[in-house]
Amino acid sequence: MAKLARQTAVEALLQINEEGGYSNVVFHNLALRNKLSAQDTALCSALIYGTLERRLTLDHVISAYSKTPIRKLTPAVREILRISLYQLLYLENIPDSAAVNEGVKLTRLMKAASASGFVNGILRAFLRDGKKIPPVKQGGLVQQWQVEYSCPAELIQRLLQSCTKEQVQALLEHSLGRPTLFARVNTTKITTEELCERLKQEGVEAKADELDGCISLSNTASLEKLPSFQSGLFHIQDKSSQLCARLVGAKPGQRVLDVCAAPGSKSFTISEYMNNEGEVISCDIYPEKLKKIREGAARLGLTIIKVLENDAMIYREDLGLFDRVLCDVPCSGLGIIGRKPEIKYKDPKEFEGLPPVQADILETCSRYVKEGGILTYSTCTVLPEENQKVVEEFLSRHREFEPVCQPEHTQGWYSALFPNMCNSDGFFIATMRRIG
Repeated sequence: MAKLARQTAVEALLQINEEGGYSNVVFHNLALRNKLSAQDTALCSALIYGTLERRLTLDHVISAYSKTPIRKLTPAVREILRISLYQLLYLENIPDSAAVNEGVKLTRLMKAASASGFVNGILRAFLRDGKKIPPVKQGGLVQQWQVEYSCPAELIQRLLQSCTKEQVQALLEHSLGRPTLFARVNTTKITTEELCERLKQEGVEAKADELDGCISLSNTASLEKLPSFQSGLFHIQDKSSQLCARLVGAKPGQRVLDVCAAPGSKSFTISEYMNNEGEVISCDIYPEKLKKIREGAARLGLTIIKVLENDAMIYREDLGLFDRVLCDVPCSGLGIIGRKPEIKYKDPKEFEGLPPVQADILETCSRYVKEGGILTYSTCTVLPEENQKVVEEFLSRHREFEPVCQPEHTQGWYSALFPNMCNSDGFFIATMRRIG
């Protein structure tokens, strides 16, 4: 029942916004715990991700109608107002009366019954005013964008310091609504054309992308239940991540090291480019994530993948040398705020400690590259201090490496991707060759 979907959404938002939980993990766990039906799971997902994406826009509305400052509202009441206003503004298939009535009911379900009149009053006042978002009374472009795209002004200013206005706006626009769902064809088992036809027969619309082996999916329900998925004919992976795996340039029979591999999609795609011939060492430091890589490789039938618990910052001589090494390092994740909207609300100061970690990983893992081999550095962020600067400083210290210019690179020897370029997440990829 929809009531349970809304209650689960509020519980999830409390864990995400108040406790710092990851949206995908929190949603998955609560949907299982509350045994949501397929219909309720879809509604719950829409409420969680939609409310996260539009949080500052919704808070702007609440602030215009509430005499109590939003920061002083109890967390449960705050989240109830947010998901109720989200339904009124953005979910056309839900009647206004249902959004209001269910919002009031949620105050009792979430043990905040004393606020039922308050919630009812704000929602009905907003309805009387024609559901119009109040204008921004002061400030310039940054403040306008903060409300329009629900992105903190501090982060917008930070992005504008290093990216063009068009790039920042494209990133912000891409962060709203559900981004295109991309998948990678398991080319060791099936061709792109054959998989698209197979998916069509299973009720999924699939379209081949210009990037080889990449398809976009729509009209999807539970992908994991599809016979083609269970048969290991594809895995979910954004186009920018697939491009990264392509630029690694691994060939059949080579040795490849993926040092920060979880959840494993790049290792999978690399193995497919290798026609499942050679060896791919897929590493991470978390055992539960390694289990998912093993399960994914087994489903896809990629037998060359060997999963290893390993810290990318600590060199291990026993691993030997590799033809290709991929460092997809931990980063701020600002390129994927359309998939993980909670990232944009983080304090930018949390990102300051990342470049030294990224540099250490790159430094350590460069020792695994054999002469003539390729070292690939990638992130899912758009900040230069985590991208170009890390690589440039590495190259200045290591004359035995040279940048490699590839046709797919957007800036000569690296790719800095934005959504307005190829309808993908924001991403950074640089490739270097060991020459001595």
